[in-house]
Amino acid sequence: MRRTRLLLIPLVLGTLAVAWLGSCKLSRCTTEPRLLVLGFDGMDPKLLERWMGQNKLPQFQQLADAGTFKSLATSVPPQSPVAWSNVISGAASGTHQIFDFIHRDASPGSGGAWAVQPYLSTSRVEAPTHDWAIELGKWSLPLTGGKPVQLRRGETFWQHLVSHDVDTTIYRIPANYPTLDAHGSGHFACLSGMGTPDLRGTYGEFTAFTPDAPLRPRQVAGGQFVNLQLWDHRGTGKLTGPKNFMRKADKQRRRESLTIEFQVVRDPQAEVAKITIGRHLTVLKPGEWSDWLSIDFETGVPASSVLGMMGAPVSMPAMVRFYLKSVHPKLELYASPLNIDPIRPATPISSPDGFARQVALATGLYYTAGIPQDTKALRAGALDEDAFLEQVDLVLEERIRQFRYALDHFETGCLFFYFGAPDLLSHMFWRDQDPDHPGREPEQGDRYAKVIEDCYVRMDSLVGEAVEALRDQDTIIVLSDHGFTSFRRAVHVNTWLMDNGYLVLKPSTAPTEDPVFRNVDWSKTRAYALGINSLFVNLQDRESTGIVAPGPETEQLLDEITEGLLALRDHDGCRAIDTVYRVSDISPGADPELSPDLIVGYADHYRGSWSTALGGIALVQFEDNLDRWSGDHCVAAHLVPGILVTNRNVTIDDPGLPDIGVTILGAFGVQPPDSMAGRDLFSQP
Repeated sequence: MRRTRLLLIPLVLGTLAVAWLGSCKLSRCTTEPRLLVLGFDGMDPKLLERWMGQNKLPQFQQLADAGTFKSLATSVPPQSPVAWSNVISGAASGTHQIFDFIHRDASPGSGGAWAVQPYLSTSRVEAPTHDWAIELGKWSLPLTGGKPVQLRRGETFWQHLVSHDVDTTIYRIPANYPTLDAHGSGHFACLSGMGTPDLRGTYGEFTAFTPDAPLRPRQVAGGQFVNLQLWDHRGTGKLTGPKNFMRKADKQRRRESLTIEFQVVRDPQAEVAKITIGRHLTVLKPGEWSDWLSIDFETGVPASSVLGMMGAPVSMPAMVRFYLKSVHPKLELYASPLNIDPIRPATPISSPDGFARQVALATGLYYTAGIPQDTKALRAGALDEDAFLEQVDLVLEERIRQFRYALDHFETGCLFFYFGAPDLLSHMFWRDQDPDHPGREPEQGDRYAKVIEDCYVRMDSLVGEAVEALRDQDTIIVLSDHGFTSFRRAVHVNTWLMDNGYLVLKPSTAPTEDPVFRNVDWSKTRAYALGINSLFVNLQDRESTGIVAPGPETEQLLDEITEGLLALRDHDGCRAIDTVYRVSDISPGADPELSPDLIVGYADHYRGSWSTALGGIALVQFEDNLDRWSGDHCVAAHLVPGILVTNRNVTIDDPGLPDIGVTILGAFGVQPPDSMAGRDLFSQP
């Protein structure tokens, strides 16, 4: 018996060794090197270097001392969806075909003032089709539902990682909605980021309730002000959701929007109010935010209907957060954009579908809209600066909980985690650190002058947490997509085109900042600007109303416009345009149906106007920027590089964004595909 046991020992040990090796393959042996990538949107190398030099960012400094700190060349133009697409694809716009926040449909078929139709460049959310539907009285129950469509082209770095057995987790990399899946032996999980809509399919629209609003809601950019009256200290408000595609359209093909009511009761004397919506009751004081409240927009389709029996939704789940601005003498209430509920997502916001729910159950409900910080509410006056900063903190606290959860579950492979706070705070509070900005408010003084610096300090602590979680053989890359500069003056490019005869208005009409080129005579217009940096020729056989012949005529026109823009001067003689890029030169693979013909690289302190971005035409070519949105990066690319900080030695003198995707692959020995033009930052020369 004893001899039998002794003989069994080698067999047992061998079996355990095989089992260990097998489990090492299945769970990924923890001794394998890992790669952690932190994306800090909009972090500027000049500010980073300044505050590192002042010993305010010790974690960044230690990381730079251990490895490398360099400026990182950004995209052309330096816009977030373009820049992060460069990272994702390991290539520039000629591959991924994202050129601006705004693209245009040049042949929408409607003609006239709608000859050019703008749309968001990264994705489109298609409405359900009723070509296949069951008609039941007033209901039209679609059997084929609409779905979001990813417009970015090209392969992603994570698709190659996963196919080569590398576990990969992506938290909110921009320009990735809907999330593109990855197939292979590696485990993959991804939360969608910038570009993810709210429940209504927009970039996020708030609702501000106040007795001062007109009886008919006042629409503003990014939201609306709605009248709310109290009788005997009680009132009823209504949140407006998406269109009810379960109902038949009327003769004008219009559909009613889904709505949900809430009740608000204020204390007759105390500064407190009670809000009831759905199954939730929340009590707030002025200056307080509610928790996330899960709600349901009822379509009216009975649960016993065909769709109900098939398991299709007969209500539309969402989440909302309230902020109580004031109780007395008037009650004013802010309602956040209707976020997609990650526990019950109305549309997929992760890959696999259950990952969004998994994160929510582990860390709590969270903002799912692609740009969660409500800059539009601050710009419109629905939130003041302090309330906005509190909302930014709420978003950041959610992200930090998820970051720590991600680090705790980071066993092997690649983890990418994105933070958007540096970008949004730089946009909104740059004027407070720029004494020459025309939008500074004297009564505020320097009250918000350290908002951006404080954000960098907070990001520094997150770098410290990341480094603390590393193993000896791990690599960390900290990067930003672009830097920042002051946005003091707006340039109305369409007005300049009009003044120089390239854009022509209809007879007896005047310039208007209304969007989509109202009053433009397309039969005489040779060029137009749309998007923040894009300029297009009204080209024959491309634009529906094109008049400019391809070939020499187009080339001559582009030369003229380029020369004129570079010569453009402000009233004080300052140059407004630093560089004009010919897209055919910098992006030879650009799809001519999508790409602009020229990209305008503005000079420091200048940017394309908001009206130009959507096809408006102002009365003047220049205007002071008095908006809270006071910092920007949509200028000439060389003026706003991003940051690159890593614990490894970077062997390339001029790193750029496409190099990141290739370097991520190189960290795991994966050969990049031919479509990737970047270089491995750590390769030996």
